[in-house]
Amino acid sequence: MLMLITLVEGFVVNTPIRTYKKFIDNNVVKVFEPYNIENNQTSCIIFYTGANSLIPGEIYSDFINKLASKNFSVHVSPNNQELSEDLVYQLTDEYREVIPVTHSSGCINAIKNCNKNRGIKKAIFMDPVDNRELLNTFGGYFNPLSFMNKKGEKAEKLKYMDNILFLNAKKSYEWKLYPFTVPFIPGFALKEEEIVNVDSNIIKIEANDFGHSDILDNLWSDLMHGTISKGYETRDEEKLSEYRSWLVSMIYDFVLNENIDDENIVEDINYKYLN
Repeated sequence: MLMLITLVEGFVVNTPIRTYKKFIDNNVVKVFEPYNIENNQTSCIIFYTGANSLIPGEIYSDFINKLASKNFSVHVSPNNQELSEDLVYQLTDEYREVIPVTHSSGCINAIKNCNKNRGIKKAIFMDPVDNRELLNTFGGYFNPLSFMNKKGEKAEKLKYMDNILFLNAKKSYEWKLYPFTVPFIPGFALKEEEIVNVDSNIIKIEANDFGHSDILDNLWSDLMHGTISKGYETRDEEKLSEYRSWLVSMIYDFVLNENIDDENIVEDINYKYLN
């Protein structure tokens, strides 16, 4: 089924958010969540940022706060794999459910964590990227073209996942002859069939007018747009904020098993829903 519909508006409730630090083996984990929630009744999102979770959550602050305002508890995963695994186990005991949300190469750590915890049944992958070949060396030197001849370790397949949502920013996958544009992702894109088992339910959605870095706060999103990662063309702050709100609405509907519809549409921004 293929539908062309437009961005949903007005779905983020202005819920007061608190930010605090949680300690895992003396390491700090940043938490964003509404006040006075009951943990055992709350869905917990563990957010894996880009660059294998090295990018600090503060660069995604608008997106994260929008997520938390939907009554999610949002924990930003550390880069360290063992710490991240410990965090997932702790959150599984503390909250009603734990749902990984990943951006870019943050998916690599998330997949490993999911495969060590049978209790995680849903996951969201935004522009998933497998950058391990990029980090290989060639003759002792960094090899930026290693993606052209992938012979290394394959990504793990998700073993226990029932439902998976893929959210892709389409502009990061497109080539253009005029003006000549090299897409940001394709050489390292992690395809669904590489990580998903045949029994999993998959939803795939593309944001037609946006790029890989438009999820970031405006300062960083604009910086990436002006250099290596083209995004929304006009750089309108309101539209970029609406895009991040749209991402949150897709995640919210997916977590709550609600249908995506086209009510309260906003003109000029559309997405493609493939199921």
